[in-house]
Amino acid sequence: MERVFELAGLLTALPSVSGYEEAAFKGLEEICGDMFDEAFTNPAGSFVGIVRCGKPDAKALILDAHLDEIGFIVSQVHDDGFLSVVNAGGVDTRVLPASEVTIYGKKAIRGIFTSKPPHLQSPGEADKKLELKDIYIDTGMSGDELKKLVRIGDFAEIHSPLMRLKNNFAVSKSMDDKICIAQIIRAIELIDRDRLNIDIYCIFSGGEEIGGKGAATAAFAIDADWAVALDVCNCRMPEGRNYLENIKPGDGSVISYSSTTGRAVTTSLLSCAEDSGIKFQLRGEPGRTGTNAHYIQISRAGIPCTNLSVPLRYMHTGVEVISLEDVKTGAEIIARFAEKLGGDING
Repeated sequence: MERVFELAGLLTALPSVSGYEEAAFKGLEEICGDMFDEAFTNPAGSFVGIVRCGKPDAKALILDAHLDEIGFIVSQVHDDGFLSVVNAGGVDTRVLPASEVTIYGKKAIRGIFTSKPPHLQSPGEADKKLELKDIYIDTGMSGDELKKLVRIGDFAEIHSPLMRLKNNFAVSKSMDDKICIAQIIRAIELIDRDRLNIDIYCIFSGGEEIGGKGAATAAFAIDADWAVALDVCNCRMPEGRNYLENIKPGDGSVISYSSTTGRAVTTSLLSCAEDSGIKFQLRGEPGRTGTNAHYIQISRAGIPCTNLSVPLRYMHTGVEVISLEDVKTGAEIIARFAEKLGGDING
């Protein structure tokens, strides 16, 4: 559990707003160390690490988790020292006022999103939808000072470092989807390399929040035999939707059955978890899972792909909450699945 928490802290601290994933590449290399036999990056913002089994004509498994996170791009540096930004990915503006933010200009600068006090609001103003164009970032700097450090096109992200909660829960920004990168890294650490009959391509993909370009391009280049897309999913919470009542943090990672994923590989993953006595949850979805599973599934002539998710509360905010237990057990499922592929499991 402590290793999962350590990885979550290291990964969520890396800046990787959609479109600027390369800012995290060096940090990823340091975190992964000598875990991979080969590693490379691609122009679509993805980091790929390869674990070789050392056997001739080995088949390949993709493990994908997206590296990018929601954030902001500076659209204007005002003369009075305030910044305007546009969104990169699906930002919920309701949670932004008074939130802390980090702007990555010539150096990292801390600021806050402005918040109009109730005393200054016009009648009915609080009931209107808040638009990103109507709030600003305040750094405390004058316009002249700020313009020396920040320019249009620089990126920014919510500042919310990892914090541990009770009962092995944890909260941070960018758990979506850094916690699944942590899950992949932990799975690779748990694999018995002597039992491995396949090569594993770990894709930490860019651009998922803006359309899946990283997974689509990386999967096309690899042309693997199987794939597991790892992401977070919404779960049971007060005032949530009824169909999520059976998805609960702490009860295990979620295996999805969907009309757009591969049923055979999904059933194989499920059977592996059952045979190994590792807890998991099931979810039936009518179409796309909302993850990179869709883009990988239709790459080249098609790659059999399934989806494994970590239940997460308060998605696309700076306080995304997960259970470390779900990350741990999900990593164990992936490790045992990889060991059986090419041996006990052939398709």
